[in-house]
Amino acid sequence: MTKYSNASNHIDKSVIYVFLAVFLISVSVFAYRYSIYSPCKDVNFAINTKERTVETLIKFEDLTEQAQTWQWDFGDDTPKSSQKTPFHIYKEPGEYTVKLLVNNICERTEVITIEQKEEVIDSTKYPVFNVQKTIKVGQKLIVKDETDNASTWEWRFGENAGVDATSKNASYIYEKPGLKSITLIVNGDENFITKKIIDVIPIKEVKEDILDKPKVFVKPRVVIKDKPDIVIKDKPDGAEKIKKIPYISESDFSKKLMRVAKEEMSAKQFSEYFCGDINKPIIVNGKNTTFLLFCEKISGKKRTKIKKLQIFRSNKGSNCITNVTIDCKIPGLFND
Repeated sequence: MTKYSNASNHIDKSVIYVFLAVFLISVSVFAYRYSIYSPCKDVNFAINTKERTVETLIKFEDLTEQAQTWQWDFGDDTPKSSQKTPFHIYKEPGEYTVKLLVNNICERTEVITIEQKEEVIDSTKYPVFNVQKTIKVGQKLIVKDETDNASTWEWRFGENAGVDATSKNASYIYEKPGLKSITLIVNGDENFITKKIIDVIPIKEVKEDILDKPKVFVKPRVVIKDKPDIVIKDKPDGAEKIKKIPYISESDFSKKLMRVAKEEMSAKQFSEYFCGDINKPIIVNGKNTTFLLFCEKISGKKRTKIKKLQIFRSNKGSNCITNVTIDCKIPGLFND
């Protein structure tokens, strides 16, 4: 009986010791947390930068009273900051949720919108060259680049889709008449393109000076009133036939351009609407470019938006597109 009594007393003392140990640990933890506890009523922070654009240094400042620790989450998967007043740079435009955790307890979030930074156009980067206003089919055109610090050149003379010359001074012979667009890119910078228009004149349409023609005496024609002459005009043997080009509406044209942006179509598939010349000059957001270059720029830009589009056609009834004006929005390109 004494043996069981001693065991019971031993167990009771062990339980008491365990409870005392747990109690002391709890009190210690509570005392520690109470000693480091810093209350916060309202978390408040300010964004002290007026220009909220890409690549701009933005200043964040915490205004919370009794704040001792901070944890900033800028919403763009960059490392968090533990500073009271951090600076941050956003790399892409869009909306970001900024979160501030104060004293590991209090939290506040705010949505910030970052805009695309407007590009400052440096006019000195545009290629410089001169070109005559007209030239005849078969004649050699010679152009010279006068751009400072240019090391590479890409000449396009408006008859082919690709690059026609890669030297500082270039020459070209036109095979077809019409208005042609001559473009030059230097140093591989496609953001700065200079374009000139030249009128290629057919050889058959060389005007003759009327004063140089010999005068021929024409015998007056006698007309009998009772029997008027009936003049029958025959159709010329070589009457030019107008080639019919498929008609496309402005809305359908816009839809096809969006397919180019999604890489579902290419500029070559517009060839029939431009009478085979997809390098014709067009106007995008008030700036001169060519249809081929425009398609190259928007290819793969799925966020492209066509706001307004107007098509200009040939006045000969062939539906051939001669020019297009486009008002659109493309990330970083051709924007207002």
